[in-house]
Amino acid sequence: MKVGDAVAQELEAKVQRAAAEKRDAPTDAARQNGAAQREAAQPTPPAHKLESVTRQIDSFLRSQNHNLNFRVDQGSGKMVVTVTDGETGEVIRQVPGEEALKMAQRIEDMTGLLDEKA
Repeated sequence: MKVGDAVAQELEAKVQRAAAEKRDAPTDAARQNGAAQREAAQPTPPAHKLESVTRQIDSFLRSQNHNLNFRVDQGSGKMVVTVTDGETGEVIRQVPGEEALKMAQRIEDMTGLLDEKA
C-alpha cells in the first residue's frame, strides 16, 4: 500500500464518520440547542494549529510527489478532497467518490420533490 493511499483512506474514513454523524443528528431545534452547548463546552482548535497540520500533510504528500486538493462540489455542496499524482495529475483517491456525490445529488433531488408535494 502506498503512503498516499493510507492518507487517502484515513481522510475517507473521517468523511464517512462525519456523514454518519450528520445522518444520525437530531432535529433542527435540538441540534441548535445542542450546538450551542457543545460550542461552550468544546473550544475550537486555534487557526494556527489547523494551518500547521495542513502544512505538515501538504509537505508529506509533496515529498511523495502527491498533491492534495480541496473543492466544493457544485451539485451537492459537499467538500471533496482529491489526492493526485504530482507528475501525471492522475486522481489517486477522491473522498467522497463520484458515485457518493451522484447519490447525494439524487437524494437531494428526491427530497426537493417530496417537499414540493407536501
